[in-house]
Formats: sequence, structure tokens, C-alpha cells
Amino acid sequence: MRSVSGFTLMELVIATAISAVVLGILAVCFSFAMRLWQVTQDQHPDQTFLLADLLKQQLAECDPTPLRFSDNSVHSLFSAQPTSIAFVTSHSVKAISQGLPVVARYTYDPESKMLSYSELLLDPYHTQSIERFVAGRSPGKKETEIPSYGVYFPEFVLLYAGTQSKEFAQSWEGVDQLPAEILLRWRGTDSVIHAMMCMVNAPFTVETSNVPVQAAGTGGLNREQ
Repeated sequence: MRSVSGFTLMELVIATAISAVVLGILAVCFSFAMRLWQVTQDQHPDQTFLLADLLKQQLAECDPTPLRFSDNSVHSLFSAQPTSIAFVTSHSVKAISQGLPVVARYTYDPESKMLSYSELLLDPYHTQSIERFVAGRSPGKKETEIPSYGVYFPEFVLLYAGTQSKEFAQSWEGVDQLPAEILLRWRGTDSVIHAMMCMVNAPFTVETSNVPVQAAGTGGLNREQ
């Protein structure tokens, strides 16, 4: 008698059930992946992180070369306040300097909550135009347009410390020596307070979220969250 090989009815039922379960799992995974992709496409990158990273890179390439100013004083260009900073750096955003240093200026307006960035080609023989630029005025030539780029920051503050300092100050008044560390703290569009420790003229940074700050002042963020 010839034997007949094949699947039994029970085996077919089990195989069909397993196939249905696998297809169901694949459908759920595909649906979840599509929803995740849609959410990702709808999101816009937080520009506050991009500008904070630019500031970090420019501070790491800060140029401490002394300049002679209009009052005949000779010192490095470094203007530092809680909501503004200006310094010489070799990191140009638009590479307008062709490798030469530029003066970078960041200014935060607490009312409009906009952090503005602009840069000026460093001309060590005409420091009066640099001084006007750092002060927020026109460099002196009517035909010269200095582009400024603004990013919305709900809150923003800069604090400064020297090599021997244990506390951060709201401004840096010393002209003979640059600060060793700059604490950048801001509230992003995600409503979360972020902090970044920047090293001046050194390519090292420390990400931090809980740094003791004394009297952060007008820049806000003077409370631990």
C-alpha cells in the first residue's frame, strides 16, 4: 500500500494562526514606525542649541592677542556682561575673514528674548571701528552693512570665572587676563534650563545641569530648577 505524505488539518490551522500573529506584529511595528517618522518630520531643530554650540566653538578659538585701543591702552579685546559678550576669534561663521580673526558679538535682549549674533573683520590698525562695533554702534562706514542673526531664547545668561575663582561673576572686568571658564545657561524652546561650561581659548567643554551660581542677576536663571 502506497503511503501519502502531507500536512494534517491541525498543522495547517497552527501554521495559519502563527502566520496571522506574525503579520499582526509586523503591522503594529510598521504603524508605530510611520507615526514616529511623522512626528520627527514635524519637529523643528532647537536653534538655541545651534547658537550655543557656535559660541562654544568660537570661545575655544578665542584670540588673546593684545590690541592698541584709542585710549592708548594695550590689552586683549574681551567685553563680557551677563547678556552680552564680544571677543576676537578665528572661527568665522561666514568665513568672511579668509582665515583671519574676526570680532564676534552676542547680544541678548530680555524684552524681545532674541539673542543676536554679528561679526566684524578684525582690523588691528583701526580699533575705533571695533570699539563702536562692540558697543553696538555702526563701525563708522555708512556703506558697511554688518549682518545680524537672531535666535529666540526664552532666557539667557552668561557668567564668568578665572583660574582661581570658585564662584561665577556677572561680568569680567579684567583686561590683563581672560576668564578661564564661561558658564552659559539658557532656557530652550523645550522650556528646560540647559547649561554649558565653556573653556576660553581651549577646545574643551563640560556639559552640566546643576552648577552653583551666585547672583545671576538680570540675565535670569538665578534659581536652581
